[in-house]
Amino acid sequence: MRVENVFRVIGYALLVGAAWLLYWFLHSHFIFVTLVALVLAVPASVLVNLILYRFVSVEITAAVGGDQYGRQYGESFFYIRVKNPSWLVSLDAKLDLEISNDFFKTEGKTRIAVPIRMRKGYEVSFPVRAMLPGIVTVRVKRILIKDLLALTTLSKRVDASASVTVLPREGDPFQYDKTALEIGMLESEESSKRGNDFSDVQEIREYIPGDKLMSIHWKLSAKRDILMVKDRVSMSDHQLVIVPELMSDHAALEQIMAATYQSICTIIEDGTTVRLLYWSAGSYDYVDTRIDYRADLDAAFARMFYEKTYEANDEAALHMAAVHPEMKAFMHITVDGGNVICYIRET
Repeated sequence: MRVENVFRVIGYALLVGAAWLLYWFLHSHFIFVTLVALVLAVPASVLVNLILYRFVSVEITAAVGGDQYGRQYGESFFYIRVKNPSWLVSLDAKLDLEISNDFFKTEGKTRIAVPIRMRKGYEVSFPVRAMLPGIVTVRVKRILIKDLLALTTLSKRVDASASVTVLPREGDPFQYDKTALEIGMLESEESSKRGNDFSDVQEIREYIPGDKLMSIHWKLSAKRDILMVKDRVSMSDHQLVIVPELMSDHAALEQIMAATYQSICTIIEDGTTVRLLYWSAGSYDYVDTRIDYRADLDAAFARMFYEKTYEANDEAALHMAAVHPEMKAFMHITVDGGNVICYIRET
């Protein structure tokens, strides 16, 4: 029993004792009925709470407005619904929440109070402002239900969770020397030797079972209310290879993610194809993705957030010569002396 409940029990016992003393002195029929009601209310309140405990469940969903992803420093909303199909109620219930970002290995806890209404339960909107990019997950771990007299509290474990992919913040356009970047560009025909689908969009058509999800044109699909895909044909153009380091240091990783995202945004807007390579510590290999459009970039970052980070600031660059001997140069994004640096690195 919790401390707050102990004081309530003591207070309620004093109330019953006072009613009994009044009845003993006055022998009033009304006071007797009141005393009986006070005594019977305790087991009735506890019994109602026990029954309600069996019926209550929790669901949680996430929403980020009209976009598929959240944005760093922006708000994402989690809708928590306490379901109660019974006719019983609780005026004071609490939800224990855990908020985590697995990519940055951060977590926090909070508790919110909600009533439980008969046949409706309760729905609450829980806003989360993500200070770091990654996959933000909100989990409801348990619900604490107080009886109507607030004398007892039942703790019920639940396992409801929802996640939102939060992309890095959008900053000023990336400033770069186009002539210098040509050193880090490869012909797409050379890059495709490793089996990558380096191609350009020829037309937009309806989705056919078997098409890759990466080819879906999400914005057009939403407007037409039917899945549309980007039909590609092979091409030979220049592409810039960008290699960010997924460092475990929070400050460094945040800077690298922001610099990588903004640099790719600027470069693809200028019509240059980007080949994003990052080192996967879990599979001990590079993840290789071609990026032509913003949707490709967002999807690539959403996949990147499932990777494990590492301590070294040149882990991705270290394996390049062995795994990709055809790579002559690439843009390396890392941190040196607490500052993010983007430079063309030759192998």
